[in-house]
Amino acid sequence: MRKNNFFKQIKKDLNNKKKVKSSFYFLLFFLVSFIVIYLVLSKTILYVYINYFYGLVSTFLLNVIYSVDASFVFDNILNASIINISSLGYPVIINSLCTGILEFTLLVSAIISSIGVSWRNRLYGVLTAIGVVIIFNSLRITFTTFIITRFNLSIANFLHGFLFRLFLIIIVIGTYWLWLRYVYKQWRLIYL
Repeated sequence: MRKNNFFKQIKKDLNNKKKVKSSFYFLLFFLVSFIVIYLVLSKTILYVYINYFYGLVSTFLLNVIYSVDASFVFDNILNASIINISSLGYPVIINSLCTGILEFTLLVSAIISSIGVSWRNRLYGVLTAIGVVIIFNSLRITFTTFIITRFNLSIANFLHGFLFRLFLIIIVIGTYWLWLRYVYKQWRLIYL
């Protein structure tokens, strides 16, 4: 019964030209903003600063939270942060996928593409996205690195991939959902 209602609602929405037009504009603006933001963050000097930041913060957190003897160096040739851990015979490298740029770009593109939301609320959403991605990505990097120091590489590799996907889905979708819920709750209070 519910399945039937779901498809009826989709059919009804597809016949509503205003909703179709609004959805089209959302997708168009999302794609354009995603491409622009991703290119700016990953192909300019900003990438170096972002990667350096995560290397520095991750090394600090490893030393303070996990008591792992770690040192940090930035490789200008690779444009990557390298964390050297005394108990490992190899370095941990923070590459472009580790920086959270993909997650941040997805989240910010969805926020700024949200139709019917004031630019002020979109700005609050972007600022929230910055904080959420920085905090959770730093914790993800340090936890994964800690796992590398305690277990073998196959376990660490599995957890790295799992945490990456979990982070991508939960942080992006969860933060966007919470932000939309806040915005629409606020909107109802103003307009009721």
